[in-house]
Amino acid sequence: MTSRQTELIPETTTGDDEPDGMAHIVTKDEQMRGYVGGQPIRALCGKVWVPTRDYQGLPVCQACVDERDRRIAGMKRMN
Repeated sequence: MTSRQTELIPETTTGDDEPDGMAHIVTKDEQMRGYVGGQPIRALCGKVWVPTRDYQGLPVCQACVDERDRRIAGMKRMN
């Protein structure tokens, strides 16, 4: 009997066809993987896409901001 492994591959979007027109917050590791390696990255809000442009000047995703703030608050409690 053979065993099969399946991998869930999230739907991705690229560049100018980005539907929400938002800048998303990612970790530094994700950012490097996306821009240098051209691989899909995951924002703090869960959105997955391949970065292809400069997102500076776009409004920032509120779900990403909320998750970032939650993580920062958790780190402060640990200290």
